[in-house]
Amino acid sequence: MAQSPVLKRPDVRLGLRALVIALAAIGAQGVAAQTVRITPSVQTQLTWTDNVEASRDKSSDWVAEVSPGIAISRASGRVSGSLNAQFRNMGHAQQTERNTSYLALSGRGQIEAVERMLFLDVDANISRNNLSVFNGRAQNDEFNVSKDNETRTWSLKPRFEYALGDARGSIAYTARWLESGGSAISTQRLEQWAAQLSDSNAGGLFGWGVNYNRIDTESDDSLSRSASQQTGRATLFINVSPQVRLRAIGGYESNDYDSSGREEGAIYGAGVDWNPTSRTTLSATVEDRIFGRGYDFTFKHRFARAAWDLGYNRDYSSSLQELGDNPARLQAEAICLAIIGATDIPSPGPLLDFYDQCLAVQGFSRLGARGFVSNSTYLSESWRVGVSLNGVRNTLSFSLQQSDRTRLSALSGLSAEDDFAQTTRIKTTTATLSYSHSLSGFSSLNSSLSRSKSTGDDASGLETLRWVASVGLTTRLGPRTTAGLNYRYQRADGAGRENDFTENAVTANLGMTF
Repeated sequence: MAQSPVLKRPDVRLGLRALVIALAAIGAQGVAAQTVRITPSVQTQLTWTDNVEASRDKSSDWVAEVSPGIAISRASGRVSGSLNAQFRNMGHAQQTERNTSYLALSGRGQIEAVERMLFLDVDANISRNNLSVFNGRAQNDEFNVSKDNETRTWSLKPRFEYALGDARGSIAYTARWLESGGSAISTQRLEQWAAQLSDSNAGGLFGWGVNYNRIDTESDDSLSRSASQQTGRATLFINVSPQVRLRAIGGYESNDYDSSGREEGAIYGAGVDWNPTSRTTLSATVEDRIFGRGYDFTFKHRFARAAWDLGYNRDYSSSLQELGDNPARLQAEAICLAIIGATDIPSPGPLLDFYDQCLAVQGFSRLGARGFVSNSTYLSESWRVGVSLNGVRNTLSFSLQQSDRTRLSALSGLSAEDDFAQTTRIKTTTATLSYSHSLSGFSSLNSSLSRSKSTGDDASGLETLRWVASVGLTTRLGPRTTAGLNYRYQRADGAGRENDFTENAVTANLGMTF
């Protein structure tokens, strides 16, 4: 097997500099337009845990955290974007070797260089979270702060939008990098070219569209090979009514994800888009692909005090494609903002606490932390069901979701810490119930219960069952000061008893904005 060329180590300062420039421009333009919002803050908390190491042999400890931060956002104008950053500082009373400080950052920005024509999208993320679904703490656990768990991603995406008669099109190039603080993940780079042109109402009843997409991924590990995928599609739109549109799809694809060589084949599919009201949307696509049947299904419906969200997808994917400005995260943010009735991330307080809890239910956090990162490309099959009920003082939400990833090739360069080095398939099912009750205009009670089960293929014997429950009270002490008290219980049971543990933790927190 031919070895891929060794990539030069990307300079993290390049991506951060681009993000800083974009956000500086946000601030410069926002001063005149009065649309920029800058919120410095300091978050402090003190936690007692009876199992600081998350192991079978419990050891208790006190953990203090002082984290200054800043939130910047601008939602209008030629330059827009948002940035959330915290400098986290954690100190232990007993196990001082665990003391750590690091920058947690999540930001996105867009520059409209030429009006309605040329754009530059940038995003950057620095976070620490458990990279394994089988070992260690649960995802989005605030104690997942080991340097080995750090991931850094950033991307630049220039895109050109154009019109040819009534048809609209775009050409975009994306460069995305991924680095890790440990040996589990090697430095990776993704390059993607995408072009599309369409006129869905060209002939009233009929419309058309064409698109091309190429994705190349490389690693700085000389034992891992590069991979590429090319996909081209042509679509015939049939506009049955203003609310219903049918799609007939034909195309061709090729990739070298299988280590035995390049695969290629035709794509045949069909789809439907249904938008009966502004509160209901449905989009469904089914295709015959190289790997079998591919699906992309979404359904959303809003009642006066409730919202439904369903989805199902089966397609090729990788950590580099899922990280960055990925659609799943954007959708999760939109859902949570709709639940709390806001158009932007709220200021620190009970509303922000519930927003963070809502994101955690869907596997994300405001600072971009996420788990399961691999060097391998995989076939991803995922589905989700989410519902939220909103009362005057109560909000109840439930979600059930599953991800099923199958490694596509036996890469020789996978680290022993990569979950795909132990199994060819990783399946995780998570159910979460959360409830928030407003005690007054200044205080709220938040609670959640989550159960997740992760399994590997039959030969691996990998299996981990987790329970996480929490209940907490948050209150506003003043216009810019909030406080809270939270209790959390978590338990992990694995096929290998060495990974089992239970933990009880009590946290008191105080936050201020300026």
